[in-house]
Amino acid sequence: MKKLFIVIIILGSFIAAQAQNNITKAKLSAFTLQYLKLNNKQGKVVTGYVYKTIDGKTYISALIKVSSDIDQSKLDAIGVLVGTKAGSIWTVQIPIQNLQAFTIVPGIGYIALDMPIVPLLDSARKQTRADSAQEGVNLPMPVTGKNVIMGIIDAGFDFNHPTMYDTTYSRYRINRVWAQKKTGVPPSGFSYGNELADTNTIRMLGYDTGILSHGTHVAGIAAGSGYASNKSNSRFRGMAFESEMVMVGIMPAPPEWAAAGESDIIDGMNYIFKYATSVSKPAVVNLSWGSTIGPHDGNSLFSQACDALTGAGKIFVCAAGNNGQDTVHLQKVFSSTDSTVSTFVTFSPLLDSNNRYTWVDIWGDTGKTFCVNIKLYGSSTAIDSTGFVCLGDTSLNFKLIGSNFDTCNVTITTVVSEYNGKPHALVSLYSKVPDNICLTTKATSGKVNMWEGYVFPPEGYYGYLRKLGYPWAVAGDVNMTVSDIGCTRSAITAGAYTSKTSFTNINGVGLVYPGSGRGRIAPFSSIGPTEDGRVKPDITAPGFALASSVSSYDTTYNPDGSNFSSIVSADTIGGRVFPYAMLAGTSMASPCVAGIVGMMLQVNPTLTPDEVKSIINSTAITDFFTGTLPASGSNTWGHGKINAYGAIKSIVKEESVQSVNMSPLDCVLFPNPNKGTFTINYTSKGNEQIAVQVFDISGRTVNSQYWNVQQGVNSKQFGISNLANGVYFAKVQSTQGYSVMKITIE
Repeated sequence: MKKLFIVIIILGSFIAAQAQNNITKAKLSAFTLQYLKLNNKQGKVVTGYVYKTIDGKTYISALIKVSSDIDQSKLDAIGVLVGTKAGSIWTVQIPIQNLQAFTIVPGIGYIALDMPIVPLLDSARKQTRADSAQEGVNLPMPVTGKNVIMGIIDAGFDFNHPTMYDTTYSRYRINRVWAQKKTGVPPSGFSYGNELADTNTIRMLGYDTGILSHGTHVAGIAAGSGYASNKSNSRFRGMAFESEMVMVGIMPAPPEWAAAGESDIIDGMNYIFKYATSVSKPAVVNLSWGSTIGPHDGNSLFSQACDALTGAGKIFVCAAGNNGQDTVHLQKVFSSTDSTVSTFVTFSPLLDSNNRYTWVDIWGDTGKTFCVNIKLYGSSTAIDSTGFVCLGDTSLNFKLIGSNFDTCNVTITTVVSEYNGKPHALVSLYSKVPDNICLTTKATSGKVNMWEGYVFPPEGYYGYLRKLGYPWAVAGDVNMTVSDIGCTRSAITAGAYTSKTSFTNINGVGLVYPGSGRGRIAPFSSIGPTEDGRVKPDITAPGFALASSVSSYDTTYNPDGSNFSSIVSADTIGGRVFPYAMLAGTSMASPCVAGIVGMMLQVNPTLTPDEVKSIINSTAITDFFTGTLPASGSNTWGHGKINAYGAIKSIVKEESVQSVNMSPLDCVLFPNPNKGTFTINYTSKGNEQIAVQVFDISGRTVNSQYWNVQQGVNSKQFGISNLANGVYFAKVQSTQGYSVMKITIE
């Protein structure tokens, strides 16, 4: 019996061990694996990741992919906070001490801790022909973005800048603010940040962070009224200058340097679209932030979530990126006789010798594998090496000793198959040595693409992949430098061209931007294609350089500040100076496009992302500088230079053609806009009963009734005052046909 008892105990222990080993763990991104390695599973804060402080506790941000059998109560039990649910992609905030427990929650298929992102830093209205559309030249009405929500996800907002008011400075146009990194009352459905839903409270807060003006400049281009920019208050007017604005602030003030991440953007987009739906209006969201890191194939969890959130009347516009001159990309196709590629990783010149950090993100082909080696070279002689690390769902640390006997810290994190089915390696470097750092990748088949870049808030730092005089090494290139976010299928991705090469500042000093010519592609504008071969950017817009509003709280624009020379106009209101200044980047091109999309949505609030792209692409301007572009577009220009007037004329023409095809009835609706009461005059060919139906922008019927009419002119008043302000449609239908008329309630 004693022996049997021992056997039972051993067998029981074996079964328990097997049960433990059989717990299904979620697949982890390389960035997630690296985090678990770097903090030794102790739940400590590691530099370079995206955190939030909620009710005094520290959370790490992530995007996850879930299956249909996910049980949210199991997430609640370990304190995980769920935000946006974009189909199977969810945003979550995970208590850092519970990350290990989170990885074994049933129903989670994939976990991707947030990759941090950074900002992608007057004549524009004429260049894009938006001025003609705003004036209503040969159009049914002026097109100014009225009754459209302009969402700006950014940082460095000045909520009191006069450009945030209407053109008479009498109506404030910021309806909502979500300061994601502030403490307070979060929006409904979210667990962090502070929502401001009262305009007086927004104005009292004044700003989100005082160290940037990026958000103020972007908002001014997309939707600023231009008030106080000159005597006529029109010089630096934005595109959709009568739209209503919703702002999502995504960055805290120092010393809380917690980066902004991709889940912040998904939550912000969801928040803006939800608000727009609540007021029955279409919305466009602009993001002028990004990163070089990611698969660039439109299959990241961010891209999947974005594709799920966008749709009819819900459009996302983003900047292509500012790496068009940076050799941060390298591609290699392997064979059995050509099985290695070596390049030298250098650091951004903006990083000092004590803070030389960078990442290299390497992605292979589905079903293939590869190995990675980091080696230090003093001159022609190798000093130290990691040896080759082949893919294995693991994260390994190395300390290479340089010629100065100091260290180059290397972390190589590998994943056999990521969410897109591709093998992936993330190489993190922190060097204190003067030696050259060689990265070698080997394989016998397939290809790899690699990108270099590093985020340390609030900046992105880009070194270069170089030969450094070694004849066997390969330099990087500028292809596929459009940001990973910009590779999203539903995103309208904006590159930048040069609309201005010189300007005169507020002190009368003439300044010149070297390196480009007017009308040419901006030298920094990132270049496609996506990794899966799609053309990006979709379109270009003025971005080098544009004048727009900047924050009155940003001291770098004070007379003794580093950016004062870029101010072109300023006005004092209520004892406070509100400046306008020049900035350059695809950050500026993106809100040009977003503002024009807002104008398009005013004319047709139900446009889908594909429809917006089709209209923008087919009406784009090509000229001497773009050359003749293929029907599919080019990876420098997209489909050319955006043409606001042409796009809006195309929509008006299309709607007129549709009306003819629908056998429109002889009816008129007035007044329009109205307060919820309108009159329809209908001319009938005989006595009949017609149906009058009112529906919102989502197609939901909100009012319907029958109307008995007689031959000749009939007139009837309709009251729908119970509806919220916004855009609606009235459909009048008889046996002879029907007509659809847009109604604006305000």
